[in-house]
Amino acid sequence: MTKQTGTIITIVAAILTFLCCTIPLCIGSILIFTGVGTWSTELGPGGRRGAIPPAFGIAPLCLSILVWVVPLLLWLFLVRNKEDEAAIPTPDSSSTED
Repeated sequence: MTKQTGTIITIVAAILTFLCCTIPLCIGSILIFTGVGTWSTELGPGGRRGAIPPAFGIAPLCLSILVWVVPLLLWLFLVRNKEDEAAIPTPDSSSTED
């Protein structure tokens, strides 16, 4: 895989992650955190409704942030370090200076 292909795949994956995971999860968790979230059970005659406690909005919000932070940190520590190591010239073992 060439560097350009890897970059294109990374950009497409980032856009899909942003559209499919992060935005809905952020919106839902913010709505729960602000007290707008409700739950309902409409199974049979004993259907009930209620408000979701705002504290339950914190976990999905943190998860939606981690969806972006973890891959970024992995890229920084794994890919970037390998690029830096490739740029550093290593001494040739055949040339010995006394």
